[in-house]
Amino acid sequence: MTIKELYDQILSGFYGLEGAEALLTETVTVTASEDPEETLRPENEPVSTVSRPEYCVAAELCGVKGEAYTEEPSSFNGTLKEALEIQPTEKGISAVTIAALNAAMSYLGLTPGTIPEGEEARISYADALCRYVTEHHGKNNIILVGYDGYLVKRFVDEGLEFWTMDKDPANITQNRFHHVVVNNAKRNRESSFVWGKYFVVTGSSLCNGTILHYLNSGKELLFYGISCAGAAKLLDLPWFSPENI
Repeated sequence: MTIKELYDQILSGFYGLEGAEALLTETVTVTASEDPEETLRPENEPVSTVSRPEYCVAAELCGVKGEAYTEEPSSFNGTLKEALEIQPTEKGISAVTIAALNAAMSYLGLTPGTIPEGEEARISYADALCRYVTEHHGKNNIILVGYDGYLVKRFVDEGLEFWTMDKDPANITQNRFHHVVVNNAKRNRESSFVWGKYFVVTGSSLCNGTILHYLNSGKELLFYGISCAGAAKLLDLPWFSPENI
């Protein structure tokens, strides 16, 4: 599967939904945050310089919001159809498209469009995700794709046997809580497919295109984070919703 094929599947699924066509001419306003999203950290993790920060891109459609997280933020104002039909590139699907899709899916009552705001809500989400992983998979041969300091610490404290894979050079090879973060590059990724059995993948992989590696792997997957909420529903992919808390 290519990123264009994945994008086409998502749009085809959305256009087939009841009520979707009526939304296409509605105005959607997408605003990119000027400051990068602050990483959720455990109390004892030192603040480090993040060389590849993610930004929140927030869409509003008919009074309903949708969000996506990306390294390459941009803003937009136009119709929903125009936002959805921004063509993907080799780097992934536009965060504008994904945020607009999440707002539309939320408007239709199919998925949440945003994660509950505030540090306490984010901690609750990460705690619930950790419990879900241990209850539905167990503690062994887990691959966490995307570094999240608080989530890594929770996995370590729970005694999970896992790898963390990330793209950010500021995280790669770093020993975090006696757990080393590895580079999400081809060689390590291929090794992860040999060792790993359960992949817990950040939703922002949809925006940076790395989602394809995992969709094509044949492995058991669980996506987390708001970016892939709408797409996961349309593609019938397992996604950990804030409603699971």
